[in-house]
Amino acid sequence: MSPAQQVLDYRKEIDENQRQIREMVMESYRDITAGKGRDCNEFFDELEKRYTNDRI
Repeated sequence: MSPAQQVLDYRKEIDENQRQIREMVMESYRDITAGKGRDCNEFFDELEKRYTNDRI
């Protein structure tokens, strides 16, 4: 794989990760407005588990 292709693949991965994080944040806001009261510690633990062991 060429370096240019690696950069493109890495960029796509970053963009997808950002999209997923944004959706998780919006899901939490919707839960709050619906009165579900999602625990913020649970939310951030989920994010941390997702990205702690991923390559940077």
